[in-house]
Amino acid sequence: MNTIIRAHGRISIGIAWMLTCMGVLAIIAVIVLSLLIESWMIVFLFGPVLLFIGAGVNFWMGTRARLEITPEHFIWAGFVGRPRTIDWQDVDRILVPAPGSRRRLAAVARLRDGRFVEIDALWQSPTTPSTYLNAPDHSRAQRALIDGHLAYLARVSHRPQR
Repeated sequence: MNTIIRAHGRISIGIAWMLTCMGVLAIIAVIVLSLLIESWMIVFLFGPVLLFIGAGVNFWMGTRARLEITPEHFIWAGFVGRPRTIDWQDVDRILVPAPGSRRRLAAVARLRDGRFVEIDALWQSPTTPSTYLNAPDHSRAQRALIDGHLAYLARVSHRPQR
């Protein structure tokens, strides 16, 4: 069972493709203008470079923020910071946060040693209208985490004892 959940990464990837297309068109325009009008216009190639930098940042942001569930562990990462990993063998239970908790909090993992780890990788854009209209819906991520943990427990319980 491998599952990857992304919240608003598709928007960043769409913006990145738009910036890439704009950069290509700008390069073509600058080259044509520098050949037809004045050769000094080649200096304006700096503009498309900025567009490509913006596209690269948006590609990176769109592919990075995720919750990834594998048979052995789960990984979550936001747009910045390092990805975090917890092995299923260390998890005692996946808890759904109480109503009124932080908006980004998708779930809480209670570890076997008694610690609690908050899972909040599902970033939502502050400009998305649904952010203002209602509370974020993390039910898909919560269900995937609970199902992943149950699948791990079922696999471990069917393993022959040594």
